[in-house]
Amino acid sequence: MKSIEDFFVDRRSSGLLGAASPLPRRNRCSSLTKDLRQTANRGFLLFPVSEFARQTGQTDILISEATNDNFRLEELAAEYPLCSWRAAIGPSGLCVVRVDGPRGRASFEVLCLDQGDCLTLWAQSEGVALAFFRRPPGLVLRLSAKKLAPGVKILAAGDSCPIPPSGGWGWLNPWAEIEAVPCWLREIAFEPPECPPGKAAPVPRSSPRPAPCRSAQRREKPHREVHEGHPTHDQAGWPRGFRISRRR
Repeated sequence: MKSIEDFFVDRRSSGLLGAASPLPRRNRCSSLTKDLRQTANRGFLLFPVSEFARQTGQTDILISEATNDNFRLEELAAEYPLCSWRAAIGPSGLCVVRVDGPRGRASFEVLCLDQGDCLTLWAQSEGVALAFFRRPPGLVLRLSAKKLAPGVKILAAGDSCPIPPSGGWGWLNPWAEIEAVPCWLREIAFEPPECPPGKAAPVPRSSPRPAPCRSAQRREKPHREVHEGHPTHDQAGWPRGFRISRRR
């Protein structure tokens, strides 16, 4: 069976399309590699890293263009020739664990000790490895879990990562599926959101009537009675002894 690209090429060569009808850009010779097509078919949302982005160090400058549509990716590849490619992790629904060097491998082995082999999809380049997991639904990443251990970092929403074969990266096990986040990683790195959407606590409405203002000073009674036989304590104008009061 012919592909849609071959179908249009054959019709143009036979003259059925006419000499004046140009082929759309997306139907020209594809500059996407087979690996990139397969990665997009897995659900990864990809975006290009142009030469300008590499020179300025702004690798995520085109992250808003991330897509897994092959036709759109071909258009981006034609617009930015010789570009490398990255994946937008959050929109792709991924959680990526980055393991740097021997120190990171040792930390990762300690974290998943007695948990069995990690059979999810892995990529590697010059001692740095990336493990791809499906993000757990209904949970959010703890802020303190970004740096999980020495040499181990979690990439999630707002981050991106390189995709093979860009930048010398390659798949360690391209046949593997993307597994769910393992139990040990979910327990130490994720938590339920503090306030689920739609269940926010209502703000109490303030009363339009002003609150009564009460003075903090104690009021003295106008006619305070003096008990009979109360000592005068040498008050001015009174002799020593006891003061006799009259009741009115």
